[in-house]
Amino acid sequence: MNVYWFQDSKTGHLKQVQALLDQLKKEIELSITPINYSNHEGFSDMLANENQLDGPSILIGAGHDVYSKILQAKKYLKKNTTKDVFSIAVLRPSYKLNSFDLIIAPEHDFRRRRLPKNVIPFQGSLAAISHHPVDENKAIIAIGGPSKHYKFDEEILMKQLHYILSVHPKHEFKIYNSRRTPDALNLKLIGGMNNYPNVQFIDLNSAESDTFQDNLNKSSLKFVTPDSSNLVFEALSAKGQTYLIQIESPKYRQIFGAKKIRESMNQLVNTKRVGVVSIFNKKGGIDISKIESPSPYFEPLAEVEKISFSILKFINQQK
Repeated sequence: MNVYWFQDSKTGHLKQVQALLDQLKKEIELSITPINYSNHEGFSDMLANENQLDGPSILIGAGHDVYSKILQAKKYLKKNTTKDVFSIAVLRPSYKLNSFDLIIAPEHDFRRRRLPKNVIPFQGSLAAISHHPVDENKAIIAIGGPSKHYKFDEEILMKQLHYILSVHPKHEFKIYNSRRTPDALNLKLIGGMNNYPNVQFIDLNSAESDTFQDNLNKSSLKFVTPDSSNLVFEALSAKGQTYLIQIESPKYRQIFGAKKIRESMNQLVNTKRVGVVSIFNKKGGIDISKIESPSPYFEPLAEVEKISFSILKFINQQK
């Protein structure tokens, strides 16, 4: 099957589509052609490629900038070939929902809407599944930064980090920052972790930053901030226990607030999919009561397997 992957420059979009295509490749043979959404000359190249390849084609991508290009490309190919062409939007487009053959979108995007027939919902964010055995002595902490969904209190974050490290003195910790982590917090992390011989801080821009995925999969304990849904669901798609680190004062939230991303985090906490560092207000600041553990009975999330199966089922039904 031929796949034309329309790409923007956003890491979160690229990682979700990559996870889905990697899963599809386990089921069928794919020929994948990446296309930069800003390349306006790509359609003629696609047509030349189509005339040399057999089988149906998929046009797929994630992000506002690529959706219109996918629809334009489908119209162009349908006009110039007799082959089956399927358009698939990953994440919810803000326009022309009925023009796509399939929309692969988080269920929280349609929680208060009627689910259209061409939508296949998934929980949270698409992530590659890892069944790699965990090392019970390894732990990871992944720190994001300010976002449109969350305030970001560095003092509250640092207090929880010290608490986590104090109750897990025998674990070997790797702490990773992200592109959104404030510079001031990076300096606090570099200086504040020197007193812990079992802790290594790995900066996003260092040569060791590419060890993140491997360490995430191998760690028995995964502490992540909730500002990145992608990161939380990457952790949940691997073995081990995932915990949310709180990044706001309790006065700003009810557990993790009320908007759709926050609701998704709330659901994870309430169903005990994730553990959480429990904090509360006290006179003069905040305090930590305990670390609430997740349920031990959940297997790694396998949303990409479900979505891959549904896509292939849909395409086979069109034959």
